[in-house]
Amino acid sequence: MDSNLIGRAGPAGLLRAAIEGDQGALFLVTGEAGIGKTALLAAAATEAAESGALVAAVSCWQPGPAAGHWPWQRVLQELPGAPVAAEDDPGVLVSRLAALARDRPVLLVLDDLDHAGPGALRVLEFVARHTAFDRVVLLAACRDPEPGSALAPLVARARVVPLTGLSRAEVGELMTRLVGEPPETCQVAALHRRTGGNPAFVEQTIRFRQSTGSATAIAPGIAETVRARLAGLPPPVIRTLSAAAVLGLEFQSELLPAMTGDPVLRVERLLDTAIGARLLVGGQDGQFSFVHGVVRETLCEQLGEDEIGGLHLAAVEAYARVPGWAGGRFSGELAHHVYHAGARLDRERALRYLLSAARDPGRKLVSEERVRHYRRALELVDDQRARVKITLDLAHELQLAGEQGLAWPVFQEAAALARKLDDPELMARAALTLYRGPGADEALLAEAHGRLFGELPGRPAAAVLANGIAERITGLARREGDDEALGFGLSAQHDLLWGPGTALERERLAEELTETARRTADVEMEQYATDLRWVALLELGDPRYADYLDRFVALAASSGGPEAGAVALADRSIAAALAGHFAEAEELLDAVSDRHAAFMAHHLRWALLLQQGRFGELARLHESLGRRDYPFPQLIEAVTAVEAGDHDSALRFLAEVPAGPEPFPRMVMPLWLRFLARIAAATTDAALCERARAGLRPFRGLWLVSLHGGDVGGPVALWLAALDAAGGDWNAAIAGFGEARRQADLLSALPWSLEARAGLANALLSRRSEGDLDAGLTLLDEVEDEAARIGMHGLAERVRRIRAATRGPDAEFRHTGEVWRLGYAGRTIHMPATKGLRDLHTLLGAPGTAVPATVLLSGGAMPGQLLGADEILDETAKSRYKVRLAELDALINQATEVGDLHRAAEADKERDALLDQLRAAAGLTGRPRRLGDEAERARKTVTARIRDTLRKLDDRHPALASHLRETVTTGSTCTYQPDPPVRWLR
Repeated sequence: MDSNLIGRAGPAGLLRAAIEGDQGALFLVTGEAGIGKTALLAAAATEAAESGALVAAVSCWQPGPAAGHWPWQRVLQELPGAPVAAEDDPGVLVSRLAALARDRPVLLVLDDLDHAGPGALRVLEFVARHTAFDRVVLLAACRDPEPGSALAPLVARARVVPLTGLSRAEVGELMTRLVGEPPETCQVAALHRRTGGNPAFVEQTIRFRQSTGSATAIAPGIAETVRARLAGLPPPVIRTLSAAAVLGLEFQSELLPAMTGDPVLRVERLLDTAIGARLLVGGQDGQFSFVHGVVRETLCEQLGEDEIGGLHLAAVEAYARVPGWAGGRFSGELAHHVYHAGARLDRERALRYLLSAARDPGRKLVSEERVRHYRRALELVDDQRARVKITLDLAHELQLAGEQGLAWPVFQEAAALARKLDDPELMARAALTLYRGPGADEALLAEAHGRLFGELPGRPAAAVLANGIAERITGLARREGDDEALGFGLSAQHDLLWGPGTALERERLAEELTETARRTADVEMEQYATDLRWVALLELGDPRYADYLDRFVALAASSGGPEAGAVALADRSIAAALAGHFAEAEELLDAVSDRHAAFMAHHLRWALLLQQGRFGELARLHESLGRRDYPFPQLIEAVTAVEAGDHDSALRFLAEVPAGPEPFPRMVMPLWLRFLARIAAATTDAALCERARAGLRPFRGLWLVSLHGGDVGGPVALWLAALDAAGGDWNAAIAGFGEARRQADLLSALPWSLEARAGLANALLSRRSEGDLDAGLTLLDEVEDEAARIGMHGLAERVRRIRAATRGPDAEFRHTGEVWRLGYAGRTIHMPATKGLRDLHTLLGAPGTAVPATVLLSGGAMPGQLLGADEILDETAKSRYKVRLAELDALINQATEVGDLHRAAEADKERDALLDQLRAAAGLTGRPRRLGDEAERARKTVTARIRDTLRKLDDRHPALASHLRETVTTGSTCTYQPDPPVRWLR
C-alpha cells in the first residue's frame, strides 16, 4: 500500500489481505469529506495492479440523467471482453467477473458511492452476493451513510471501514511532510484541535496560512465545505449550535436551555440532529464537542458582534443558574464569558468572577490563564488596597510561570502603590512577596520593617528583615483571626525557613497551614500545605511521610488542575524511586510536562539515572542541561563525576566553589553536603573528610533532602559512616552503616538500604575481625542480587569490585624462609629452595610480561624498564636508571613526611631492585658486560633450571606442573600467560 498514506496502516492492511485472499469481499470505506477515502482507494488499486490483479476503478458521480447507470457503464469499459448491460442482466456480469477471476484476482473500485442511483446500488449488492466465493473484491467509498438511506442494504452486507481523523502525532507527521520541518508541539495540538485530524483540512489550513500569513482565518475550501454541511440543517439546530459555539469547542449541554430558552428535551433532540449530521460528537454525561474547530469558528463568523456578546452574557447567567457551576469548578470558563460580555454585566460581579478564576482554588487553570484573569480584573478594580493585593498576586503568578522579567516591574508597581497609600501592612506584604519572588529589594524590606517595628540599629541582613516581617504578619493574623493573612504569613515563614535541619519547625508550620486552609475551604492552600508536610516528614525520617504524600496526590486528583497534577506525578515519581521502583518512577516522570514542572523534571531525571548508574545517558543529559534553564548544572555534574569515578573533575569543581559555610542557596545545601562527603570519602583526604564531617554532623539522624523535596540524598548517617570508613575507623563505620540501613528500611527506601549494606559489607571485610569475612561476603551477595534485580547497575558493579579486592588467592607460590610452599587446585606441597622455583616465582608475579632471561639469571629483580642493546646497559639506559632512582628518593621522602609508610616501603623496594640490576649489568669490575654472550648463557641456564623444576613437580604436584607447562614459555625472554588469570599468594 502507498507508504505516503499517514495513519491508515490498519485499513490498508485489511484491504491488502482481502485482495491477496482467495474469496470475494465487499468493503465500504466511509467518512466525511476530505478524510482520505479516495486516497486509500487509489493506493489499494495501485498496489493491486502492481501485484497482477485486474483493476477497474470508477467514480459514481456523474451529472445528468445517466447518473443512475453511470458507474457500471464505466466498469464494463474497464473490463476486457464484450460490453454487457449490467443493469438489465447483472447475472451476465457476475458470470463474466467469475470467469476473469479464475485467472487472476479482480478488484472493482467505486468511489463516491453516495451519488450512485438505486439501480446501480442494486447491481452492486447482487454482484457482492454472487461473487462471494470468487476472487472478486468490491471496494466502494461514501460519506457516512444515514440510517434508512439507500445505502443501508449495502452497509448491512459490507465490511465497513470507517475513516476518522488522524491522531495528534499523525497530524504532526503530515505537517512535517507539508512544511519540510518538524513543527512545535503546541502547533500540532492547535491544528489537530482545529481540524479534528481531517487530512484535507490540515493541508488546506497550512497552504492558506503559507499564502496569507493568517493563523486564524479559515481556508475558503474548508469554509465552503462546512457551510454546505450547515446549510442543510433546520434553523433551530443552527441556533442551538451557535450558542454551543460560544461556549467553546467542548461544552456541557446543560447550559444550552438557559441560553436559548428551549426546553431540555427539545435541546437534546436538536443536538441529536447535529450528531447525525456528523457535526458533534459525545453526549455522555452531557459533554459534547464539535468534530472540528473550524465548524465552531464558522458558526461564530456567521454571528454579529451584538449576538456574540449577548450569548456570552447568556452563558454567564446560565452558569449562575446551574447549582455549583458558578463556583470553583468552572471558574475559568465563567471568567471567559464574563470578559466577553463586557459592559453588559455588572462591574462588581464581573470582578468577583474574574478573581475567583484567577485564584482558582483547585489550580485547574495553567498560569497563563490565571495571569490573563488577573490582568482583566485590574481593568475593573477601583479600590486601591485591593489593587495592591491583586497586583502582588499577578506578580507572584508571573514568577510561577517563569516570567521573571515580567514579574519584576509588576512587583515594583505594587510596592510603589503601597508606599503611596502609606499602609504599613501592604508595604510589608509587598516587601515580603518581592523577597520571595524575583529578588530582595533591601530598601523596601528595611522601610517596611521600620514601619512595623521601628528603626533597627546597623544594617541587618535581608533574611533577618524578611523573617521578622513574616513572623509579625503571622502573629497579627492569629490575633485578629485573619485567615487570609495567616495563610500568607505561614507560607512565607516556611519558605524563608527552608534549609537542612529545619524540618521539625517546617512540619509544625505546614500543620497550621493545613488547619487554616480547611477553615477557609481553600483547596489550593491545603494541597500546598500537604505537599510541604510530606517533604518535612521525609527529612525527619518519619514513615508517615507516605500517608501525607498519598493525601496530596488525592487532593491534586480531586482538583483536576494541570499544575497540581504535574506536581503530583513528580512527587509520585520521587516516592517510586525512593522505593526502588525505577520503571514506575520513569514512567511517571515521562508524563510530567516540562511546562508545569520547570527545571524539576530535568533534576528528577538526573537523580533517577544516577541512582541506576546509567552514566552514558547522564552524559547526554548534562550536555542538554547546558542549553536549558537549570540553575545548578555544575553541581550535579560534579556529583555524577564522583559517582562515576572521575575524581579529578569533581575536585576541579570543588576548587572553584567559593569558600564559606553556605556556598549554595539553602534549598540546595543538602545536595552540596552529599557531594562533599562523597568526594572526601572517595579521595580519603583527611582535611576534606573533616570538612565534610563538620557540615553533616549537625544533621545526624536526618535525611538529606534538597530542592523542596525534589532531591533525596539518603540518610546523613550513611555519609558520616562513609567518612569514618575513609579514615579507617572501621568500628564507627560499621555502626554508622548499620544505623543508615535501619533508617532506610524504616522508610522502605530499598536503594538507600542497599547503599548502606554495601558500605557495611566493605567495612566488615576491611576490619577482618573474627566472622567479618563471611558476614561481609554474604552481605555483598545479597546486595548484588537485589541491586541487579531493581536496576542499580552502578551499585552492582561497585559490589563486584569490592568482592574482587577482598577475594582470597586462587593459588599459592611463596618462599616461607626455609622451603617453598606451593598450593594449586586444592593441593598444597612444600619443596626445598631452588633457582628454578625462584625463576617461576618471578614470572608468576608479572603475568603477560616478557621477562629477559638475563634478569632471571641475575636474581629475578625486575627493573623499572627493560632495555635492549649490545651492552647490557647503554648510556641512555644508565641515564634513565639515574632519573628513576632520583624520583624514587623524592617519593620516599614525601611519603615518609605525610606518614604513608606503605607507599614509602613500596618505593624503597623498587629502588633496591634497580640497584641490584645495575650491579648485575655492570659486572664485578664495573665495566659494561656484552649482551650477546650474557643473553645466550642466560637463555640456556634459565630454561634448564625451569625444566628441571617442572620435572620434579610432575611427581609431587602433577596439576601444578601441567598448568605451568601450558602457561610458561622460555627462551631469551620468558613469559607466564594464564587464561583465565590466576591470583597467586606470593
